[in-house]
Amino acid sequence: MLQAVTLDFWNTLFADHRERERERQRAERLHAELVKSGRPATGRIPPPRDLTEAAVADALSAGYDYFDRVWHDERRTPPASEILDATLAALGVRLPDDAFARTVDSFERLILEVPPEPVPGVVDALMAMAERYKLAVISDTGYSPGDVLRGLLKRHGMLDAFSYLFFSNEHGMSKPDVRVFTHTLAHLGARAGEAAHVGDMQRTDIAGAQAAGMAAIHFVGVDDRDVGQSTADLIVRHFDELPTALGDIHCAGC
Repeated sequence: MLQAVTLDFWNTLFADHRERERERQRAERLHAELVKSGRPATGRIPPPRDLTEAAVADALSAGYDYFDRVWHDERRTPPASEILDATLAALGVRLPDDAFARTVDSFERLILEVPPEPVPGVVDALMAMAERYKLAVISDTGYSPGDVLRGLLKRHGMLDAFSYLFFSNEHGMSKPDVRVFTHTLAHLGARAGEAAHVGDMQRTDIAGAQAAGMAAIHFVGVDDRDVGQSTADLIVRHFDELPTALGDIHCAGC
């Protein structure tokens, strides 16, 4: 019998349609800090006061590229401070320590000002699932660390549904590392053969969970780009279908 269900955060519990707005605000805020600091690290580029917001936006893109490389190759998610270091390196500048810390905090908490929206039906479905299964979040993080994402879960009445929360920035490893799933299941007191994971990405969620011995449910209601290559045990498009769909899962320990 299925005992535990773990769920991805992005494009599973929350749909994010405001990422471009956050990118724009990060560029504006970093540009303002650079102008305020007024000093470059090297003579290779114009002083920060001459840097355009477009140049800063390009450097932020280089920071995202750095994140993706580490996430894919090292199976960990760099924290906001490391991403900002890569961004500043692309510009060839440094920020004073106080400005750097202020920028990191701003980048981490921006998601609370420009938030994603819960997927339709998610709150009621989670409450129904929590009555039958032990639930956990397994989320890779980017600029927004686990303590900030907990705030979003609490804001929308989801936090109490979960027995455990795994955020990659807090553990130094990310999906599809099998240890992510085994660590979470250990905290739930469940075996892999009695558990299922729900997520939207084939590489991290579906392949990762299956490598750990779990059943995998591919949620494609927000992002269906991976559906053509999915190896999931089940594909679900609407979150309110999930409680019933879980009854159709044939897991190894059931």
